[in-house]
Amino acid sequence: MAYHGHKLLEEYIPTNVKGRTIIEIGSVREKLSGQNSTGFFMDLCVKKDMNLVSVDMDPKCTENVREEAKNHDNPRFLAITMRGEDYLAQIHNFDYLYLDGFDYDHKQHSQVRKDRYKEVLECELTNENCWKSHLDMVKAVADKGRPYSLICIDDVLTDDHCFSEFKGKGETAIPYLLANGWEEIERKYQAVIFKKIGPGEDTPPPQHF
Repeated sequence: MAYHGHKLLEEYIPTNVKGRTIIEIGSVREKLSGQNSTGFFMDLCVKKDMNLVSVDMDPKCTENVREEAKNHDNPRFLAITMRGEDYLAQIHNFDYLYLDGFDYDHKQHSQVRKDRYKEVLECELTNENCWKSHLDMVKAVADKGRPYSLICIDDVLTDDHCFSEFKGKGETAIPYLLANGWEEIERKYQAVIFKKIGPGEDTPPPQHF
């Protein structure tokens, strides 16, 4: 199975995390092998007694989240229809953040998906719009992390599938994080994960859904 960044985030979430929350920007669209991050996170949250907030600008994807939940053992989740930038601007802090939102243009998107961007967001699916979206999202949360918080950005790759902040979804977001209190831990599964620079773990009060 070809994993994506949701697997990388899982590998860095520790054992005792009861009550913490994963925020996923970019909900499930199609159930492709290794790419259903929403279902993956639902299983993980059930296993670790965590919560999932899945955010997408497309109401069809929000409905997909609700349908996906039927395949899992009573996950605690919220499915929100909103731009990731807007949702992250209104939160006060976060535990674990997975950014897989606005698509980058790898020249293989269907016309249906391109048209969906025009219909829902009233904009084109372009790399420039992708980079702006992910930059705005990290700007919204760079100072909201807890000491143990993690940010994982999916789809970070070059044309030859080597990792680079200068291709995929991280071109502007990654340099911003590195300049604003975050350090890179690892690149794997076409993704990159960051932790806060500073003191380590602490334990927040559980978040009740």
